[in-house]
Amino acid sequence: MNIASQYAVLSEDGSSLMLPGDVRAWLKEINRFLVIMENDRLILKKANTLKKLDELLSDETLPLFSL
Repeated sequence: MNIASQYAVLSEDGSSLMLPGDVRAWLKEINRFLVIMENDRLILKKANTLKKLDELLSDETLPLFSL
């Protein structure tokens, strides 16, 4: 389900991501979220737990989702 009607924009220096207003509204009450970049898509997932990146990514880790 798409939550955005516009595209996110990466800053010129590549250090920040500017999100459309409807996405910012969706994230308003969320403390943590995971950003996934897959091919040409940017996927945001709400995060219920806080883990380090090396804990999330390993050879044994199952994919977050499959097509």
